[in-house]
Amino acid sequence: MFRKLIQFFLLVTIVITGGLFTDKTVRADEATFTVSRIASKQQNDTSVSYFDLKLKPNQTTQIQVKVTNLSNQTLHLIASPNTGYTTDSGTVAYDLKKLGSKSTAPYQLETILGGQQKVTVPAKGSKVVTFPIKMPATPFKGVLDGALYFLNPKTSQTTATNKKNFTIKNRYALALGVTIHEDTQTTVLPKLKLGTIKTGTAQADKFSPAIQVNVINSQAALAKKLHITSQVSKDGKTLYKTNTKNLTMAADSNFDYAITTNHAALQAGTYHLHMVARSGRNAGLSTELSRFLKPKLIMQIGTPTLKRVP
Repeated sequence: MFRKLIQFFLLVTIVITGGLFTDKTVRADEATFTVSRIASKQQNDTSVSYFDLKLKPNQTTQIQVKVTNLSNQTLHLIASPNTGYTTDSGTVAYDLKKLGSKSTAPYQLETILGGQQKVTVPAKGSKVVTFPIKMPATPFKGVLDGALYFLNPKTSQTTATNKKNFTIKNRYALALGVTIHEDTQTTVLPKLKLGTIKTGTAQADKFSPAIQVNVINSQAALAKKLHITSQVSKDGKTLYKTNTKNLTMAADSNFDYAITTNHAALQAGTYHLHMVARSGRNAGLSTELSRFLKPKLIMQIGTPTLKRVP
């Protein structure tokens, strides 16, 4: 079963996942604190280290987390129940309080678990943090997936870089996973569809020009071990290809999948996109996504203006 105890190390707005854990305590040496799940009567799977809760519509209950301060100073943390979303690199993250268009989940973890809290933990001490749960009245199938995200907002030492007027400020956070089910008997499969297509850049390819394809998972289920292949052609000639494996999409989420041009400028014209997405060994999710596309804005060589392509 996928994850779910994740350590985050944040640099400015860059999130680096620190790996998967099998014990019930999340620890980060840099963060100087740990978080541990306190056993819940609503736990569906007792073998996992995160909260895997089976609840009923309208149910009222609570979950608790023990926060231990390993440092010699009082810690002032922010604890946020955050719904999972999919990053543009094809991973699931839990660091955003407000997701906007990144999530189409009918319910957000923040609403169900009472919102953000400020937590003060004494030096070399611990504190139990309680999150009240109020389930919505309308039943749902599938999962609501997220995490309890503990952030130390205090900025550590500033690190200089080789870029003028650019520095890095470190902040540290830990995430303790939360998955909520109401119906554990009905299997809900992820369902992918194609969203908008636009021109942009591929950060993973040194900000090369790219075609950004919005991929949507419209179901309350995670898409795991996602394998995406794509081809972009123009006038019958294949120009760009991708073959990306081991992506993961959060339930009810979307992300922009970048097809790099390998630093070549896009020329005006009509392009054809052919994309196939498969999830793990599940033959039930093999989605073929195809569409014609036109770059909306392209730079004309030798001029500073942008030309619209009709």
